[in-house]
Amino acid sequence: MEARTALAAQLESLNALVLALLRESLADARTVRLPIRDCLREVTQGIGEHWREFPVLGATRSGLASAKEGVGKAPGRYKPVRVGTVFYNPMRILLGSIAIIDEDDAPGITSPDYVAMTAVEGALHPLWFYHWFRSPHGAEFIKSLTRGAVRERLLFNRLAQGEVLVPPLPVQTACAASLREIKRAKKQIESRLADLEKLPAALLRAAFAGDA
Repeated sequence: MEARTALAAQLESLNALVLALLRESLADARTVRLPIRDCLREVTQGIGEHWREFPVLGATRSGLASAKEGVGKAPGRYKPVRVGTVFYNPMRILLGSIAIIDEDDAPGITSPDYVAMTAVEGALHPLWFYHWFRSPHGAEFIKSLTRGAVRERLLFNRLAQGEVLVPPLPVQTACAASLREIKRAKKQIESRLADLEKLPAALLRAAFAGDA
C-alpha cells in the first residue's frame, strides 16, 4: 500500500539522518581517542528491596522494551536503569540488543546478567554514545572485542579495554538534541503505521481507491 510505503521510506530517511549526524560529529577536528574506562562506569549494585517499584526492562534490536520474563529468584540483584543508563544483553550484543533510558522514559530494572553503564560526566553524552554504539561504528568496535564469535559474551571488563573516537562534549550535546528530535518524529510515524495496521484491509483499499 502507498501509505505504508511512504511512511516506511520516511523512517529510512530518518535512520540515514542519524548516521549522517554521527559522522558529522566525529568529523570535528577536536575529536580524540579515549579509553572506554575513562568514559563509562558499570552499574554493579542491585536495586535491593525496592525492586517491586519498577518495571523490568530489556534491550532488543529496536532498543528499549519490556522484558519478556519477570524477575528471577534474586530480584534484589536486578540492576537499576535510570535516565542516562545504557544497557545491553552481553550474549546478543552483536545482534544489536542495546537500550537506553532517555529523558522521556520511565526508570526500571534489568536483569543482573545485563551490562548496564552510565557516562562519566563531562566526558560522554549518553544519548550520543547510545546511537554511536548501535551504529556501524559501534558494530565494528564490538566485533573487534568479541573476536567475531556471535554467542560470545561481551562483559564490561572487556568493553573497558577498548578505545573510541569521541567528539567534544558540546558537539555530542548538540548532536543528541537533534537525535531526540528524530526520535520524536519516528514515534509519530510508527504511531501512524500502527493505526494503519488496525484498519480493515477492505476499508483501506476503498479509501485509497477513492470510494470512501
